[in-house]
Amino acid sequence: MFENLLAQDEALALLRADVETDRLPPALLFSGPPGSGKLTAALELARAVSCTAAGERAAWNCPCPSCTRHRALTHSDLVLMGPRTFPEELSAALELLERSPGKAASYFFVRAARKLVRRFDTVLFEGEEARLGKAIALVRDIEEGLEAISPEKAPARSLSPGAAGAAAKIALSCTKLEAFVPDSLPVFMVRNAELWARLAPMGSRKTVIIENADRMLESARNALLKILEEPPESVRFVLLSSRRTSLLGTILSRSRTYTFRARDSEATALVIDRVFRSGEPAASVEAFLAARRAFPPSEARERAEAFLSAALAARAGCAGLPPPLAAMAATAEAERRSPSSALASLLEATKDFGQKDERYASSFRSFLSALAAILGAALRDGEMDARGMQTVEAWARLLREARSDYESWNRNPGLIAETLMFAIAERS
Repeated sequence: MFENLLAQDEALALLRADVETDRLPPALLFSGPPGSGKLTAALELARAVSCTAAGERAAWNCPCPSCTRHRALTHSDLVLMGPRTFPEELSAALELLERSPGKAASYFFVRAARKLVRRFDTVLFEGEEARLGKAIALVRDIEEGLEAISPEKAPARSLSPGAAGAAAKIALSCTKLEAFVPDSLPVFMVRNAELWARLAPMGSRKTVIIENADRMLESARNALLKILEEPPESVRFVLLSSRRTSLLGTILSRSRTYTFRARDSEATALVIDRVFRSGEPAASVEAFLAARRAFPPSEARERAEAFLSAALAARAGCAGLPPPLAAMAATAEAERRSPSSALASLLEATKDFGQKDERYASSFRSFLSALAAILGAALRDGEMDARGMQTVEAWARLLREARSDYESWNRNPGLIAETLMFAIAERS
């Protein structure tokens, strides 16, 4: 039980004891930094509480039908929702499959894909089917391709040409599908999960996993709280968060916290070696995975700063800007960086936000997230006056509108970025 949860002995011991003594609470909170194994633990917990084996419970190779379905993430008693933490995990899984083919690599690849696909389960979109739009075609393509990567068909030493081609196609389809994952959990999904949770399970127990639970909007939080006040006996709710203090106090009071610690360099090396079969040095698992992204967070931050500084430099008057933003504007002005050149550079770096290269399909969302982080830091600046705060908050609203235009209306991201650039430059 929990054999694939590495270097988290404290959390593992508590979970194992609670499962073995049947003392799991209705709601559990797995709290810890990104890359600390929270989702792995949640998925293993779902498998453990559903295991029907008579002997050792929920061993990784348990042959019971329930464990078989959970290993492949196809069990109907599992719901997985919330913004995805590591979209680049599939890139690492593809590398592993090509470098070290076999059953273990096949499982890792299949699970990495389904961690994404399961967020588009029809049960979560009941009554909201129109929102699936283009996503459902990608989901079907991915599921059809996964048949060729089945762990039961896993080769001993090398991938067959058909499996290799299917894996590459799946990875590309997942990159496209990533753009349709909501940045925060919609309230309709929480309500649909409640209806699903109150139905009898196919097996012994259902599990609802909510990743990045701290990023829920108020309406979704209130809907979740309503469920947790009177949770069905046959369901366990597992909330994952890297920011425990951002959750509602009333949700925290109804959840038992299991703490996942940041791994030190030795533990990180162990995870990268055991899981990814790689000796590549990395400061953390998060950093190891981020390096696989076509448009990594570090570059997204760099491009966002260049974009924003050019817009600020072109803006008439910078009075009221917090020092970091004022410094950015001064730098762009000194370098004679114009909005048009900054925009052209951004589009070139992202291949027109994936329009020219599908590997960059998620780059627009990464760019918007980096911009939001810069503005968020500016809002926390202690030297900002009221006028500056109003200005930065207006830009934050522009970002939200840009995200909505992209996700809901499918507008061209390059045109949205251009509109955003000149809107920031003109606001005073």
